[in-house]
Amino acid sequence: MQYMFEKAVDLTHELHNGMPIYPGDPFPSFVSYATLEKDGVNMTKLTLGSHTGTHIDAPRHFIPNGISIDQIPTTKLFGEAYVTDMSSKPIGSGITGQDLCQNLDGRILEDDIVIIYTGCSEHWGEESVRSNYTYLTGDAAEYLVSKKIRAIGIDFLSVERFRAPDPVTHKTLLGNGIFILESLSRATRQFVGKRILMICMPIKLQNGDGAPSRVIGVPISED
Repeated sequence: MQYMFEKAVDLTHELHNGMPIYPGDPFPSFVSYATLEKDGVNMTKLTLGSHTGTHIDAPRHFIPNGISIDQIPTTKLFGEAYVTDMSSKPIGSGITGQDLCQNLDGRILEDDIVIIYTGCSEHWGEESVRSNYTYLTGDAAEYLVSKKIRAIGIDFLSVERFRAPDPVTHKTLLGNGIFILESLSRATRQFVGKRILMICMPIKLQNGDGAPSRVIGVPISED
């Protein structure tokens, strides 16, 4: 098995003013702080939440005494991933444990990263989907824990139902040491049904509950 690094694909959203965010999160701002003409150097002032754009949730996000983003071992930030297609689920509905069982059993291994393509990323920036996206139910999270995966990713703002009164999906995953990748881009679609090498590089924020991340997918050749 060989990794085809020359065909690596960026699965990350660009950060910019006016970009989509989870409702209620801090509005990001990217402002010119210095310019070549005035200061001899270009520099941008960044203001953003720790869960802006494509990002990783660390256990500390919901779990008391959970490890922070800077404490996630580097060996956990890259590994083989399987990308499953759940875009047949109606947008706004919950993906259940049975759904995942039908799509993942026999296709994933212990310590894999599982990536769920819901199709919501095709509607990135559309107001109607911002609070009505496809999510994982609590029993879906329990199924993933039973498979002993290292991480779960999804192609929209959250793995959790919008403003769920009890964020059981996050708590179940993070409480079992499974970190979460959210807001992967629509480029994820090209890897549906495939195993890839995934590389996740979050900002090393001290004691961070999460951090924006650059996420790369690398095709695997069986030759």
